[in-house]
Amino acid sequence: MNAMTKISSASADSSATEVRFANESIITSATDPRGVIQFANDKFVEVGGYSLEELINAPHKIMRHPDMPKGVFYLMWECLKAGQPICTYVKNKTKSGGYYWVLAVVTQTENGFLSARIRPGTELFETTKEMYVSLLQEEKDKNLTPEQSGARLLEMIKEAGYPTLEAYGIEALNLEFKNRNIIEPNLVNSFSLMDELAEIISDMQDLVNSIEQGFERVRGEPVNLRILAGRLEGAGAALGTISQNYDAMAKEMHGLVGRLHDPENGSLVQMYSAVSHGRWSMQIAQLLGEAYDNVQPEDKETDGANLLKEHHERMQQRSRSRLIEISSIGKSIPDICRSLRRRINGLDVVKLLCKVESGRMRDVDSGLDGIIARLENFHDNTDRHLADLSAKASQVTQKGSSL
Repeated sequence: MNAMTKISSASADSSATEVRFANESIITSATDPRGVIQFANDKFVEVGGYSLEELINAPHKIMRHPDMPKGVFYLMWECLKAGQPICTYVKNKTKSGGYYWVLAVVTQTENGFLSARIRPGTELFETTKEMYVSLLQEEKDKNLTPEQSGARLLEMIKEAGYPTLEAYGIEALNLEFKNRNIIEPNLVNSFSLMDELAEIISDMQDLVNSIEQGFERVRGEPVNLRILAGRLEGAGAALGTISQNYDAMAKEMHGLVGRLHDPENGSLVQMYSAVSHGRWSMQIAQLLGEAYDNVQPEDKETDGANLLKEHHERMQQRSRSRLIEISSIGKSIPDICRSLRRRINGLDVVKLLCKVESGRMRDVDSGLDGIIARLENFHDNTDRHLADLSAKASQVTQKGSSL
């Protein structure tokens, strides 16, 4: 494939030409804190058509395309000012009036920001282009401010299934990185292991969700027992006590489940975050490493090349740090599962007492048998899910320690 191709645009401006660069190309640039370009690699010059002299000390927005909604750049700067990296799709204009699309990953450096861009080509990219068209029209129709446009874009991202801008960016890079299908040989096993870990943790989240749903289905049973006890008056006194015991033990167990899937501090949430951020950092590290390798030998000691190399190493270290967390967090999960299974055994005792009471009241149409059947089903399913959860936690710990 040629390094670059030009194709006719299907946009409203039929005279515009799209510049499509090769999958293996990495467009990089660095700016100061104000967004003024301090470094641009050869691919940036080649694709955009601006000379290096025109780019250096120019504001990065010189290649901003009018088709880009203001909200995208508002969110980008909000993230960067907060010290957070951002990954999003951007349409840039070329000096000749054409355009090119990139997936841009922008991270903070000691003296500003560093951006690495690859050519996009996934379904998420197509979805995002539709978002931008819609948002741009809303900006015009409703005279949205950049802040209002950014808020509307966040709504669109949530409607697309991504709870946060960060989650959207992580998914975008992961999809485009895999679509690019270029992995450094020494990283193949690492990326494969991270994908396996992400899948196992996702399965664990499904198991916890099933346990949570089980709690939802039986949460009313203690109330049913109390109602039944009241209806039976003196004959149901024991059921009232059983109901209270079951309710207290079930709430304690539900609290333990919360330690696994709490949105802020849950073990599974932390583990998935560690895998996602570890993979994200390693993907960025590879892109920066490729960009550095493509620097001409005579330019290897320039400030721009050194920045690529240093940031490549920094992202590698960040990836390792996040991935180390996985095994540490994973070690706590089997203990939580054992605690939960002990409490299931305790609930089984309470359920047995229900059976005893049911046997004593055979001549009463109490409805107790139905309650017992639902509790048995909940206990059996939960016990099975906990066994699977503990086994998968052990897998995570073993695989995580090999990264």
